[in-house]
Amino acid sequence: MTSRKDDKQTAGRNPGGASTRWLGIGGGVALVLALLTVLVAWRHASDERRAAEDVKARVAAEMNRIEAEAQRIEREASK
Repeated sequence: MTSRKDDKQTAGRNPGGASTRWLGIGGGVALVLALLTVLVAWRHASDERRAAEDVKARVAAEMNRIEAEAQRIEREASK
């Protein structure tokens, strides 16, 4: 009779429950860290894209200025 009682008591306790709980918590923390890493990488990529677009706009403006200056010089030379 005592063996059945002991079996019920030990069956009620889950010796691996604590480790399973910690594995679940660790998995959740790893997931949150992975999401944060993705968000930081995404922001960094959009900052670089924005900076590249700014550089393109400045280059285009400078090219327009150089072309206008070249046209002015050509007009003065043709007079």
